[in-house]
Amino acid sequence: MSRFTIIFVLSVASTVLGAPKPQQSQDASGIELLRYNSTNNNEAGYQFTYEQSNKQIFSELGTPKDTNDGTKVLAVEGAYTFVAPDGQTYWVNYRADENGFLPKTGTGTVGGIQHGQDAPVRT
Repeated sequence: MSRFTIIFVLSVASTVLGAPKPQQSQDASGIELLRYNSTNNNEAGYQFTYEQSNKQIFSELGTPKDTNDGTKVLAVEGAYTFVAPDGQTYWVNYRADENGFLPKTGTGTVGGIQHGQDAPVRT
């Protein structure tokens, strides 16, 4: 075998072995992204939601708002829920605007965002 052939074979092999692997639908921990929606309406606001196979759900809606003094602020309503290592479901529903961050928290499946639901969540 000629020296050129050996170098060629080694370079092809290193290129193939060093090529990035195709992305999978789940990460190294085995968590899959089940649903993802995102809408950005620039100055009109935004909304996003994602759900994962580990029962984590997160959704948020941001809309512009005029305050009493004429200042424009972004009012945000959101919710997320997750299952902790102890098996308990925890949830947070929140609002953030000119009055600050106002969360409501709880445990269990009643009160938090549910599968297939988008923010805002009223509790």
